[in-house]
Amino acid sequence: MKNLIENYENYFVSELQSRRFQPETYYQIISKILKKNEKLFEIKELGKSFEGRPIKLFKAGKGTTKILLWSQMHGDESTATMAIADIFNFFINYSEEPEFKKMLSKISLFFVPILNPDGAARHQRLTAQYIDLNRDAIRLVTPEAKVLKNIQNEINPEFGFNLHDQELSTVGYTDEITCIALLAPAFNEKQSDNEVRLRAKKIAASLANILNNYIPGKITRYDDTYEPRAFGDKMQSWGTSTILIESGHIKNDPEKFLIRKLNAISLLMTFFNISVENYESLDIGIYEDLPFNTYKAYDLIIRNVKIRYKNGTIIDADLGISYQVNTHTTNSPILMEVGDLSTFVALRDVDGNGKEILEEDIFIEQEFNLNKYFNNKNYSV
Repeated sequence: MKNLIENYENYFVSELQSRRFQPETYYQIISKILKKNEKLFEIKELGKSFEGRPIKLFKAGKGTTKILLWSQMHGDESTATMAIADIFNFFINYSEEPEFKKMLSKISLFFVPILNPDGAARHQRLTAQYIDLNRDAIRLVTPEAKVLKNIQNEINPEFGFNLHDQELSTVGYTDEITCIALLAPAFNEKQSDNEVRLRAKKIAASLANILNNYIPGKITRYDDTYEPRAFGDKMQSWGTSTILIESGHIKNDPEKFLIRKLNAISLLMTFFNISVENYESLDIGIYEDLPFNTYKAYDLIIRNVKIRYKNGTIIDADLGISYQVNTHTTNSPILMEVGDLSTFVALRDVDGNGKEILEEDIFIEQEFNLNKYFNNKNYSV
């Protein structure tokens, strides 16, 4: 693990600097990496998106234990997709290492880096049919959902990794912003445990142990309320031990370079742990004792402003501003809350210095004219 951290720059894919990229650009970068050792990966097209973009599968390893990973089923959630590029580059650079060869003799890895390429092309959450792909695991009306179900049927993986970005959240009711959240989804409404889910919880515990070395106190548990339409929950019921990794946030890192790095390293370590089966003795309490995500954070909080109402009333208030819808789909400042935000935290927290805001510019959950009142870099995220 120490070596993975210290040598990250050797396999970091520098061509991917922004979380907004076209699927074609991503595959061009991947193709260039994989040409260095064309025998290491098997590549095939699983199908096409609604608009005809290819959905590709990359397979590495010859082992009997099968692991399926899929990313960017929400088109604007690309942090793990970038981490997968780093993982591929690691595989190429270290393919001759004995430990690496041994790992790939025990496991087979199946990567679907961009499941929703139409959404990725638009940098939007939904598919081109305006459907949330992660709510289509029952009806399978989208071609992308059919692709994922078909590959799960075909390979019958023991493990699944459902890779997402998440909304800005806090660690329980603390002032810590969540860097990464983990989830071993429920397979029924009672949130019961069976052999499949218990195995997922042990892998989640293994991930928590790995991440605690680098972001202690910044890891949470995602809400495990049963959602039968979601692929994580359905995969669990279909016999694939499934873990969600939700990439969160950290201050002063808008492109999530650190969280991308943690995705790559924790996944690589988890592949190793699965290959040697040393996760089996882990206490699931390591995962179950993680605090839940709590939503008491904004991208920007402007404290100490005054609101002037049309009747002449003036009050002291804070402004809670988000640049997110679901994950990240807008660059416009959306005013989410006005009032006492003393118990909230933000990626950027600034003093409004008593600036007076007119009632006519206060529209909750709509764009706020930030430049009218705060034409200053300090107020941007």
